[in-house]
Amino acid sequence: MDEDGRRKRPQLRHGAGRAIARIGGFGVVALIVILVIAAFALNPFKKTPRELIGLSYGGGPFEGARFQQVVQPGSNLFFNGWGDPLFLYPVTQRNYIISKQAEEGDVGGSDFVPAPSADRIEVDYEVAVYFKLNLSKVQDFHETIGLKYRAWCDEGDETCSVGWERMLRDSFRQQIEFALQRESRRYPVADIYADQKTLIEIQSDVGTVLKENVNEILGDDYFCGPTYSLADPSTCPDFEFVIKRVSIPQDVLTAFEANRTSEIAVLTKQNEVKQAEFESQAIQKRQQALERCGQICVLYEAVKGGVIDFWVLPNSQGLNLTLPQRSG
Repeated sequence: MDEDGRRKRPQLRHGAGRAIARIGGFGVVALIVILVIAAFALNPFKKTPRELIGLSYGGGPFEGARFQQVVQPGSNLFFNGWGDPLFLYPVTQRNYIISKQAEEGDVGGSDFVPAPSADRIEVDYEVAVYFKLNLSKVQDFHETIGLKYRAWCDEGDETCSVGWERMLRDSFRQQIEFALQRESRRYPVADIYADQKTLIEIQSDVGTVLKENVNEILGDDYFCGPTYSLADPSTCPDFEFVIKRVSIPQDVLTAFEANRTSEIAVLTKQNEVKQAEFESQAIQKRQQALERCGQICVLYEAVKGGVIDFWVLPNSQGLNLTLPQRSG
């Protein structure tokens, strides 16, 4: 107790007070660092690349997973929300390629679609399909298909995710095979292999049904042709389907080329016979014309052919000519 009867408060030593102050300062700094790290980790600020459209959903630490907004491609930096995800999907033309060249195809190795011809010869097709995502239905696509496959893209990832590729294989590949096999059975192998018009017909017919079949499997018109534009969302054109190459078995190819060679040889002989007939007819007509013309025409032909020599002589007397010696 002091002289006034008050309880004395314990006095801190000077060094202990500084230690407590220092600890308090470190705590404030640590709290600031934690808040900064949390801010970067939750990443509330987003932007969309110009080739990707964004779907903003709640789902951070403070709210439920509900749809918030569609963010157009190439947006400026905006506040998306603390920990709220932004799902990105492509707006540019996409493709699905089946090729025996490993570096060309989507599978990552040698790939093709086998299909029988009308005469039951197997034909290997290498094809490409070009299309766009229907942006007017991108939210529904994300919630019904994208979440199932985890098919969204990451910023700077031009090929999108593995889920996107798996979705294309499941929905596109089977329908390409089905349509090609159906159309291929309508034509003989010779036409498929050698007739460009036949390939164009197959391309057109497959392209017409492919969009319908793919979207029927997915449940809606989620994909359109490469000419699709958000300026006219009511129009969903057909896919562009291209047959890049066709291959047939080697023994069939050998027989096919032999037949073609034989056909060319026959045609050549026919042309030679026709040419001989034309020449024979020309000779006969020439002889008939000479016979009708008489001796003067025979003499003319002999002079023109160099069989006899011909001179124009003046009408005078006493002109002596020496004929040149001619063998034969």
